[in-house]
Amino acid sequence: LATFLQKELQAVMRLPTLPAPSVGFFDLGMDSLMAVELRNRLNRAFAGEHVVSNTAVFDYPDVTKLARHLAGELGQLGAGSAAVSVPAPIARERGPAASRDTDDVAIVGMACRFPGAKDLAAYWRLLESGTDAVTDGRPDGDPSSPTSNGEAEGEDAAYLRGAYVHGIEWFDSRFFRIAPIEARMMDPRQRMMLETTWQALEDAGIDPESLRGSLTGVYGGIGGSEYRDLIEARGQADSYLGTTASVTVGRIAFVLGLEGPAMPIDMACASSLAAVHQAVAALQRGEVELALAGGVHAVLSASVSRFMMEFGMLSRSGRCRPFDAAADGYVRGEGCGMLVLKRLPEAEADGDRIWGVVKGSAVNQNGASAGLTVPNGPAQERVMEAALARAGFEGAEVDYLEAHAVGSQLGDAIEVRAVGSVYGRGRDRDRPLLMGTVKSNIGHLESAAGVAALIKTVLAMKQGVVPRHLHFESPNPEIDWQGLPVRVAADKTDWPLHADRPRRAAVSAFGISGTNAHVVLEGYGGSAGEAGTAAGLASFAGAARSVTVADAPADKEVAGERTVRFLPLSGKSDSALRDLAEQYLAWLAEHASGPLPKGTEASFLADMAWTASVGRSHFPHRAGVVFRDLQTLRDGLTPLAEPRDAPDRPEPQSAARVAFLYGGDEGNWVGMGAGLYDSEPVMRAVLDRCDAVVLAERGTSLLDVMFGRGEANDDLSDPAWAQPAVYALACALASLWSSVGIRPNAVLGDGAGEVAAAQAAGVFTLEDGLRVALARGTLTAVLPGVDPDKSLNGLEAALTDLSFQPPSVTLVSSVTGLAAEPGSPLDGAYWRRQARETTALGARVAALAELGADVVVEIGPGGLLGPQVRRVWPEGPDGAGVARTPPVLASLPQPPGNEPAESGSGFVEAAAHAYEAGLMLSFNGLFAGESRRRVSLPGYPFQRRRHWI
Repeated sequence: LATFLQKELQAVMRLPTLPAPSVGFFDLGMDSLMAVELRNRLNRAFAGEHVVSNTAVFDYPDVTKLARHLAGELGQLGAGSAAVSVPAPIARERGPAASRDTDDVAIVGMACRFPGAKDLAAYWRLLESGTDAVTDGRPDGDPSSPTSNGEAEGEDAAYLRGAYVHGIEWFDSRFFRIAPIEARMMDPRQRMMLETTWQALEDAGIDPESLRGSLTGVYGGIGGSEYRDLIEARGQADSYLGTTASVTVGRIAFVLGLEGPAMPIDMACASSLAAVHQAVAALQRGEVELALAGGVHAVLSASVSRFMMEFGMLSRSGRCRPFDAAADGYVRGEGCGMLVLKRLPEAEADGDRIWGVVKGSAVNQNGASAGLTVPNGPAQERVMEAALARAGFEGAEVDYLEAHAVGSQLGDAIEVRAVGSVYGRGRDRDRPLLMGTVKSNIGHLESAAGVAALIKTVLAMKQGVVPRHLHFESPNPEIDWQGLPVRVAADKTDWPLHADRPRRAAVSAFGISGTNAHVVLEGYGGSAGEAGTAAGLASFAGAARSVTVADAPADKEVAGERTVRFLPLSGKSDSALRDLAEQYLAWLAEHASGPLPKGTEASFLADMAWTASVGRSHFPHRAGVVFRDLQTLRDGLTPLAEPRDAPDRPEPQSAARVAFLYGGDEGNWVGMGAGLYDSEPVMRAVLDRCDAVVLAERGTSLLDVMFGRGEANDDLSDPAWAQPAVYALACALASLWSSVGIRPNAVLGDGAGEVAAAQAAGVFTLEDGLRVALARGTLTAVLPGVDPDKSLNGLEAALTDLSFQPPSVTLVSSVTGLAAEPGSPLDGAYWRRQARETTALGARVAALAELGADVVVEIGPGGLLGPQVRRVWPEGPDGAGVARTPPVLASLPQPPGNEPAESGSGFVEAAAHAYEAGLMLSFNGLFAGESRRRVSLPGYPFQRRRHWI
């Protein structure tokens, strides 16, 4: 049904290739007339059975959703109609049912784009090195921005001082399927939040595309749009959708297909920390399964900066000096930070990389204080105490406070007094509370200030280092430094050690509107690595988790390890794929620059491949890099990363239909499948089931004969053993492909291979099909003095007790050369004919081509049938047969030199080619039975272009 819809959509929209099932109709360029045409075509197709509603194309706006909707509708037509069956939605993996005996929330992913820091690693380098990112206007000097050096002349230079994001006008609109004209009118906050959210999910090891339809909430701290002021100042028409706060968070939900709340939080300087609080509360109440929380800000409006200067908020000296006697206000900063939050028990069960834990949070208001914008000490104390109460521990048990501290003589004094009152209670004088604020590095990010502070604090806890607080030279005389047990971390400081508890910290944010927000954090696990290094941040991994698939019983132990892997790389353009390969080479240089500890290289690379497989989205431009070790991985990545004058990779494919080819018993060898039997639990389970049947019927182990082991005197030159051996191996290989998500839309078998093809099509069970192969093999064996044709007369009688069903998958018959009729039973009489009569391969391949196979997978040993199929594949209407021939992949090619066993590399290479052909894989099948860990990997390399009014 989904394939049918793809073809109808392709026809309606005149697309050159079949569209991907998950791409939205309107993202492809559908308009209302096309929607009507598609609906009319569907109604003609379902004439007399079902009427598609006028709004169906809008209510279910991609192939997958519409197929599921129509399948449900068609399945309820009444008793006289056959139900249509489509695969159920793929459920996201979940660990054991989470315990609700804790309200702790784990931070499982983070990403940021701050002044002087394009990502987390750069942010830590900035903090660790004590860099001040404040400049006189934008360092890139964008002439279209009023806060650039280009427009500073004649203005008060003090309000142009700020901490700016490099290249704020650059955005990958194509990645998010946004038209350039729309992107130009989008507030850069929307752009930054889209990209940063995607990066945070990748940091969490979560495929963003897997969240479609999920109960994931988005909570974004965001204020008024200064980009709108720029638009108006240039006399251009404002774009409401491009500049309003609600659309900023709503666009994230729209792009990712999220169905939880999407809430903009505007509480001025407390916005992003209040957003974290709202996200935590939603998780604790069970409103959402996953939460995205953070904030964004862009400094673009001259009038806003001028107002803040005149109101006395901004520093005339152009420097943020919290807690210092020279403090005279703050400098404006901009950027975006996003967190991925999950309930702690679920995060632990899922093996997530846990950056830290939110133990408690609170938000309140100043009430009737001295003034709307004046801080209120008692209210700050109350919000801190409320967060600590939810965390379940005392203020004296907290090591560090990331203060709000905007650099106001009065405001800083009020805050430190409130901090001392709450966090100094019961604290030893020789163990003061350490304090600092990232505002001394990157200015005040206003609606993104709280998340910038929180990310800094989490990084510091993970590293075990408190970064240096800048510009603290003469302590603010309004603060009682002697009487309060607090100390500003004016120098880089090791995090205090505690043998009996994890590291603990708190973060404050106070808004100009009177809102106060406070979050209490706790470290998780040990430190990330060598303190003070950005590489250490990326070195920690999630807990090992067992990788299971449905067809691999947990009790099936494997004797061998997988020695060959493939790394899936993809992008929405060839240049993105090239950049990603380059990033992986740099990542390997950083993380595996020296020899890895003995015995760890294979596990290190397997964790990398697993995380890249299940923790990333997969796009049309693809490469599957097959490797055995670090060197072969580098060798595979290097040519992908090299710049090319002209594209030399084929255009990306969107494969939808798969055909399985089942060869006969000509290509077998002793030892075939032994390597996969040792390393693949799915293979082992199927082959063991077959072995039990043969052992019961013949008293000899089929596996002993196949692998040439033990006392078995029989060999694979005898059809009596070759045919059941090839059948068992083919069924095991088909199950292995099924475990990685590849199942056939059509099957074709040659000779004895058609028995395995029929089993894949549901004609009989695994065991009954094996009995067909046993009987067929015995009766086709050449016996002295017996006519082979006459011996086959007994085949039909030998199969009398077996149960046969009509094929549920299209089967191209070797008897007729056509697709088997749905109602025609492939019973004993058929198999008697099949053993004697065979149509030409070309006729059968032509029938397969008519079915529209995009990829052909050869199931069985040797890989002999595939080349024959390529040779006889029919030419296209333009005579270009090669262009129409689909990729033909061999599951188990014979080892070079006729070696007795194979490593399984053939299957991995075939899976990599299937991936490159555009098939969607269920990657866990490549790691079944292993314990793997999520690790930090390179994120998507956005291909940004300039978008500005």
